[in-house]
Amino acid sequence: MFQSILAKLVARADARWGMIVGNDGVLLETDNREFHSEAEGMAAEYACYFRASRRAAGDTDMGGLLSSMLVAEHGKLLIQALAADYFLVLCLEPEAHAGKAFFEISRATESIEEELVF
Repeated sequence: MFQSILAKLVARADARWGMIVGNDGVLLETDNREFHSEAEGMAAEYACYFRASRRAAGDTDMGGLLSSMLVAEHGKLLIQALAADYFLVLCLEPEAHAGKAFFEISRATESIEEELVF
């Protein structure tokens, strides 16, 4: 079920790829055609970044981290907290509109979180 939700999100947000990751770095699902063989390692790296960002937000009295955007030379990463133990990573082209992508993430979040309930 995650695959279809993620594929729709990637298409609607005009993203290069996306993934759903556990806070422990375990890859739950990916729509990553560019780096499919490296997706599990990437998920672990993004989990480290996400945990560090959450700690920093908490340590500076900003409250719980809801989302983050990392802008690099060749793209943008949008990271959105999901249910307590998961987060979403979406990779955009450098010129892509992050606002549109965050809107599409907000539309997909409920469907993803419903599937995360076991």
